Amino acid sequence: MKFKLTLAVFLFAVVAVAQPAGELDPTFGDEGKILQSINVGEDKAYGVALQDDNKVVVIGSTFDAATGLDFLLIRFNEDGSLDTDFGEEGIVQTDVQFGSSDVAYDVVIQGDGKIILAGSSDDGVDQNAALVRYHTDGTIDADFGTDGVVLTDFDEGKSDEIRVVKIHALTGNIIVGGSAIISSTKSKPVVARYLSDGSLDESFETDGIRLLWIDDLDYQYLFSVEDLAVTSAGKITAVGWRDFPDLSWDSDYWAGRINADGTMDPTFSSDGVNVYNGAFNGHDRAYGLILNPDNSFFIAGGGYIETLRYDETLIEINESGSVGDDYAIADYGSWYNDIAYSLANDSEGRFILAGSTKNDDEAEFTITRFTSGFELDADFGSGGKVTTTFGSNDFNESFDMLIQPDNKIIAVGYSGNDVAIARYLGEDTPELNEFILQTPAAGATNQNYASLAFNWTNAFGATGYEFEFDTSPDFTDAPEVYTPVSSAYTVTDLLPDTEYFWRVRATDGDVWGDYSEVWSFTTNSLDNFNLVSPANGATDQSESSLDLDWTTAVGALEYEVQYALNPTFTESPVTFTTGSSNYTLTGLALETLYYWRVRATNDGDNFGDWTSAWNFTTASDVGIDDWSADNLKVYPNPSNGVFYVEFSELALGEVYQIMDVTGKIVVEGDVNQIIIPFDIQLNKGVYFLQLKNNPKSLIKLTIQ
Repeated sequence: MKFKLTLAVFLFAVVAVAQPAGELDPTFGDEGKILQSINVGEDKAYGVALQDDNKVVVIGSTFDAATGLDFLLIRFNEDGSLDTDFGEEGIVQTDVQFGSSDVAYDVVIQGDGKIILAGSSDDGVDQNAALVRYHTDGTIDADFGTDGVVLTDFDEGKSDEIRVVKIHALTGNIIVGGSAIISSTKSKPVVARYLSDGSLDESFETDGIRLLWIDDLDYQYLFSVEDLAVTSAGKITAVGWRDFPDLSWDSDYWAGRINADGTMDPTFSSDGVNVYNGAFNGHDRAYGLILNPDNSFFIAGGGYIETLRYDETLIEINESGSVGDDYAIADYGSWYNDIAYSLANDSEGRFILAGSTKNDDEAEFTITRFTSGFELDADFGSGGKVTTTFGSNDFNESFDMLIQPDNKIIAVGYSGNDVAIARYLGEDTPELNEFILQTPAAGATNQNYASLAFNWTNAFGATGYEFEFDTSPDFTDAPEVYTPVSSAYTVTDLLPDTEYFWRVRATDGDVWGDYSEVWSFTTNSLDNFNLVSPANGATDQSESSLDLDWTTAVGALEYEVQYALNPTFTESPVTFTTGSSNYTLTGLALETLYYWRVRATNDGDNFGDWTSAWNFTTASDVGIDDWSADNLKVYPNPSNGVFYVEFSELALGEVYQIMDVTGKIVVEGDVNQIIIPFDIQLNKGVYFLQLKNNPKSLIKLTIQ
């Protein structure tokens, strides 16, 4: 029977996070990848299986100058290193027949751990289907077939090959699928069953072989069985493709169901086989199969959906053989052929497809994940899709993959002339050690002891952190420990002028990562500020009202201001306390030299050092017509830069100047009216206004 499939194209958003599902697993091989060269010639991996101890078995072919193409069997440890206890340093190369051309396309591991490779062996006269069984150490099992090898002529005079091999769990029988190739344009799909010793099971279609030319017109086609599944009752579901070579665009998905005795299952269709055509009469090929408990199944492969290029496809087939409601596609580029060669479900019911995207010039591994609802999984890779290349090789193709119990994905194939293997994260994986400290910077000085913010980057997957600091680099003095849920924490009431050490570790709620490296910082001291005005050595200062200003000491609560008639502050010293960084002196004597200094405190008991002493001299007389503080007014002050200055009539005709704290004149003009508005476009800070010829007129302006 033939069914028409109409597939739609879906667009999905790309979600990018650190160490998400779809990233290469950095704990495997070289940052998630392995390139393994066996011989100088071409090495390819076609199949992969996982042992119960999580060791990875990879099979395929290698070209040896002496023996030609040989079966290749490699075993890797869980971390991707070669298992040196297996074969010769982890590698087994088998020339199935002397000087033959041998390729292993699939692998299965028996319940007792023995490994069966399936493929073909061509001795130059005839190509036969080939099975080879190995012990768990990589040596050939001589009790299987003839000295460990089984060669089968599926159809006399044809070139026979096995593309898939499975074990029937209840009986130990070996079930294979492949083809008997007549020519480059004709072949028969084949399913065969062997007993566990390698002999053909004659209770299956009398000779153990089921040739699947069912329809009278099947002789026109090129067929191949690419995957199969066996129920506990022994019923076999097989999938692959049928190609009509005389038409440039006509290959179809193909599926068949065979009873345990080798007869065709008429409940699947009237003749037990079905052919499914894609969106239009283009190429459609199935390579992967998942069989459901109700005997419905999913197939994956490639189909011509909207262009004359393959797109990866995932299709549901009902138990009766009709096309189900669910399907999905993945397009890696309109000018690329995208084909899935392997299909599996992970523990969450998501569909994983492995294959390649390629054109005439390049090819890449592809791993595609669909949700159980047949949508590209936005939480995997880039919108459900991942591509991988190895080194500078242009051609990289994956032919098989497996899903580990932890949902990690191992894909195998080739890159250039070497076996290529990659392992991907199947779940978002916490990276509890992958974060860095940020602020305060390592070795930072003058940090605010009153309140200091600590920051570090997020550790992916972390649900909380342990933040620790101490005055000892080994955290043995009096460590403070906090457990924030975010990557920031603010500490208050540190000691001034003290070196501290800090570190962080992350948790995902179950386990803790390692502590970060230790960073240090030093808090600022109480004397970390400077006098500003009046400038040291200033003259003609107002004796009636004089503003003293200094920069803010970070963390200081109060200041002590002291002035006296000598630099040692022993002659008529006067001391005041203020909560801000300025103080106004009044009632000074005319034409007198004064010294002043400031010190800061953070609690009223602990004081920093006194600043160095500055001096100023008061004016010898009042100035312009007995100038007083009432002759110059500014409001509002502080302001955002808009001031009104009210001058006395005494100032009319004078020149005013506005200076910054360095004494630089930033604004200058004539006093031509009593009230002058100012809109000063200057940076926030302290400035000073005075009449050019009257230093006694100095007044502070503050822009906020």
